[in-house]
Amino acid sequence: MKKRIGIVAKKLSHSLSPIIHNDWIKKNNINAEYICFEIKESELQSFYDEFKKDKNFLGFNITVPYKENFFHMCNNISKQASSIRSLNLIYKKNNLIYGDNTDYIGFAKTYKIVINKKIQSTLLIGAGGAARSVLKFLNDQKIEHIDILARTKNKKRSLSQIMKFENFYTDTNKVKEKNYDLIINASDAGMKNKKLLDKEIYKLIPLASYAIDIIYNPLSTKFLKIAKDAQIPHIGGLNMLLEQAKPSFDRWFGCDVEITKNLENKLIRKLKK
Repeated sequence: MKKRIGIVAKKLSHSLSPIIHNDWIKKNNINAEYICFEIKESELQSFYDEFKKDKNFLGFNITVPYKENFFHMCNNISKQASSIRSLNLIYKKNNLIYGDNTDYIGFAKTYKIVINKKIQSTLLIGAGGAARSVLKFLNDQKIEHIDILARTKNKKRSLSQIMKFENFYTDTNKVKEKNYDLIINASDAGMKNKKLLDKEIYKLIPLASYAIDIIYNPLSTKFLKIAKDAQIPHIGGLNMLLEQAKPSFDRWFGCDVEITKNLENKLIRKLKK
């Protein structure tokens, strides 16, 4: 019987995860398939209950907007994910179900590609599941001055209980006179078919030393184009996507896979269509 893994979200038409994992499945001759599960929020619990009973369903990734939902459903959560309070991975092991967060690993590897000095100040845009992983990494790097810019204040209290930051803003006017060493977009602003960031944020990018956008679709966001034009070291989200996928595959199959140039080019061709 073919094993199943997959990804859960509200909308998944642009997900590259099936390409990544099915490529690794094929190369390792595994009898399995990676599937997209588009699910309404009201259906999450029943989906999870069915998953628990299905011996051939090994686990799944979680993306926007359900990373925090599954945190509250899963009982066996890694120390890393507990500190972030957000899951992007569910897997079965020894008849138990575990939750983990590999976004942290993906962002850490991405950060280290582009950053080559001590960062003193950071503007983090976004306060959702992915932004939580980014903030945890920034805290572990002992960056002293972190400002968060988000659409609403509803995440401020929960974030302040577990992680450190200096200011939490919902008004872009609060940051437009500031300079930051690093600006990170960890929101969905600028993603394909989503709204752009506020124009005042784009004005800040040329003043920064580094810029990271965790969005991978499109490959070159307006955020990244501005950083490129300003000749600021920058990186997009494709590397983070690949690096967070690796430990997921290892948890499901106990298989250490390689991120090849061929796989990367396959994703780039898909994004350019």
